[in-house]
Amino acid sequence: MPLTLIRRAVAVPAFAAALFATAAPAHAETGQLEITRHDVRSGEKRQWFLACDPDGGTHPDPIGACDGLRGSDADLERLRFGPAPCAKIYDPVEVEIVGYWNEEPRRFRHQYPNPCYVRYQAAPVVP
Repeated sequence: MPLTLIRRAVAVPAFAAALFATAAPAHAETGQLEITRHDVRSGEKRQWFLACDPDGGTHPDPIGACDGLRGSDADLERLRFGPAPCAKIYDPVEVEIVGYWNEEPRRFRHQYPNPCYVRYQAAPVVP
């Protein structure tokens, strides 16, 4: 085998190994969630994707939603409760959130009495 072919055969795997060894590890996202909002009476169903760290996705306010989730370590149960000065009109809204936060699975499902409760209890995570 000629000397130049031996050098190339050794150099290519050595270069590839050095490249992978010195490459910075990929930044893992904190969270990836799919948020579904279903207005039961009208039948309208909307869905958004939310990514955090870096904040983005199809969610209309990814920074606000991710900040809200980071403040509670994505404790989605907090989206069920809270003061809501809402009229007692029955116009149900079903919300489902499925995904991962810090590589741990998250699942949330709740039916709010009307859209006002969603605004006061689940925003900005749920648009």
